[in-house]
Amino acid sequence: MVIYKRTMSYNILEKMAEYFIKFPGIGPKQARRFAYFLSAADENFVKEISSLLLELKKKVKRCPKCYRFFEAKGDTSEICGLCADSSRDDSLLLVVEKDVDFENIEKSHIYNGLYFILGGVIPLAETEPASKIRAKELFNIVQKKAKLAKGSNLREVIIATSATIEGENTIQYIKKILEPLVAKFDFKVSVLGRGLSTGTELEYSDSSTLSSALKNRA
Repeated sequence: MVIYKRTMSYNILEKMAEYFIKFPGIGPKQARRFAYFLSAADENFVKEISSLLLELKKKVKRCPKCYRFFEAKGDTSEICGLCADSSRDDSLLLVVEKDVDFENIEKSHIYNGLYFILGGVIPLAETEPASKIRAKELFNIVQKKAKLAKGSNLREVIIATSATIEGENTIQYIKKILEPLVAKFDFKVSVLGRGLSTGTELEYSDSSTLSSALKNRA
């Protein structure tokens, strides 16, 4: 008896969909839609996107102080404009999960201190929590700022994670690793207040909600 084997064709559409699935929040169906959309799009549109992607990798850097992405103005830009801005209150450090959280808060004009991007949150039962966020980098930058004037240069670290289980787990971990520094340099570690309801992602919070959460931090 002859057995016929069915082979799946692996085409460019499937390859494109696989890459889109790697984007945050994108599922298989959306990924396929994106692939088909680009297939039907004008050639100039696709060329422009391709050019922008290459330019993105050339011009966008990660700030070594706050770890957010920024567009460098020339080859001499080592830190972002916000970290270099002397008018910012450098006694305050706001710790957020990701770049879009930073953007949402900054656009609301309710905060004038400095930032630190964690790069994620810590899931429950995670055996290596330090590998999920920039824990070591946060510890080092807080220690460096606190050492400058024995605590007078750093007044408060505000942990602004989303109001989720993972966000709360991340808060507890950060508080734990900063405990030795708090005891030594005497600065405050606070979290966002009740302006955020349970399950809320910081990325999607409006200005009034963020303002309330910051004002009522504890």
